[in-house]
Amino acid sequence: MSETAERKHIVVLDDDAKLRLLIGEYLEAHDLRVSAVASGAELTRLLEREPADVVILDVMMPVEDGISVLKRLALKPDAPGILMLSAMASDVDRILGLELGADDYIAKPVNPRELLARVRAVLRRRGPDRSEQAVEDLIRFEGWLADPSSYSLHAPDGSPVDLTTNEFRLLLALLRRPGRVVSRDSLMLDVHGADAEFYDRAVDVGISRLRAKLGQHGGGDLIRTVRGEGYLFVRRA
Repeated sequence: MSETAERKHIVVLDDDAKLRLLIGEYLEAHDLRVSAVASGAELTRLLEREPADVVILDVMMPVEDGISVLKRLALKPDAPGILMLSAMASDVDRILGLELGADDYIAKPVNPRELLARVRAVLRRRGPDRSEQAVEDLIRFEGWLADPSSYSLHAPDGSPVDLTTNEFRLLLALLRRPGRVVSRDSLMLDVHGADAEFYDRAVDVGISRLRAKLGQHGGGDLIRTVRGEGYLFVRRA
């Protein structure tokens, strides 16, 4: 295997050329392979040619903002890890990014050492490439079909349900504990890993969106809220 193939591929999407250069040089110096692009369109063309392990994505960009790009990426079954960059550092902004599918969120101005640590944390949480993992069994419930290997969900009528990566991870965490109450902290760990910062509302909003999407196909009552405790995937008789 070549040196290029062995190194993890990181893509930096930011309209600031100087910042792209700074981040790229720092990550390259720490044994990561970096590609830099200035727009969502450039990112799309790049990913069609070559997959990425992590995309570092600026929120505030002209033409297509980072949130729009995030939504597109998170719906892909082979979505890369996504680390958001933003000058907006409020909890609301962090929660929005996390619940839409980002793996992490870091405020500008960027400390290169912190950014490197967070990129490595995302790589650790994601583990080996899915193609290298054993294919996990399909999960069938109430006529639904969930495929953990492709992060896909089909409703009882066979129609696909568009879930973000994090919405699917939330569903999977509940499916693996049917009939048991799962705390918000446990769900946050399952979705974002041990390095995650905890925002209860990120889980609540993610569950709300997941429940709404299930509800469009008659499954809105499959997830029950247990006040003060967490969430439970309902086993029907």
